[in-house]
Amino acid sequence: MKIGVNCGHTVSGQPGCGAVGLIDESKETREVGKRLIEILRKAGHTVVDCTNDYAKSTSENLAEIVRMANAQPLDLFVSIHFNSGGGKGSEVFTYGGQRHAEAVAACEKLHALGFVNRGVKDGSDLYVIHRTAAKSMLVEVCFVDTASDVDLYHKLGAQRVAEAISEAITGGHSEGSGEMTQTQYEELKQEIGKLNL
Repeated sequence: MKIGVNCGHTVSGQPGCGAVGLIDESKETREVGKRLIEILRKAGHTVVDCTNDYAKSTSENLAEIVRMANAQPLDLFVSIHFNSGGGKGSEVFTYGGQRHAEAVAACEKLHALGFVNRGVKDGSDLYVIHRTAAKSMLVEVCFVDTASDVDLYHKLGAQRVAEAISEAITGGHSEGSGEMTQTQYEELKQEIGKLNL
């Protein structure tokens, strides 16, 4: 698969670090997102890092994220976020609230870690969901201002959260564990051609 991963918000500039509570959103999106990228790449998937660390405005930040995502064909675009507002649990936003397999699985995998499953919701009004050409989902891991969520997140660690999201995206399969990719097929044809059979 070719997957775009965005660590939400910026670490500096006008948009700042997103939600701030017991933890800071932009710091934690990078803790989870960078690990997710590494896990997916180790499993043989092509991953495009669509993270923007500095922007002069929120609109500039969002436009840059979408530009990076749309610069090549992706099978899936994933934006990592943390929520605020005193709620509990995880939720995933998709265009039109589509319950595609990766979104449903992300809710289920995070729920299996102990987070409340808030379900798949309509994210059509979210810029990165609406403007990204690929199938997309925005994952809200947990609430930065709810002690029980933050305590669970700290107990699990960013690595385990990233692993859960990766499992949701890939179904636990490594690239190449199933059918041959087009590139592998072309390389095999070239090798066979060299044998002059």
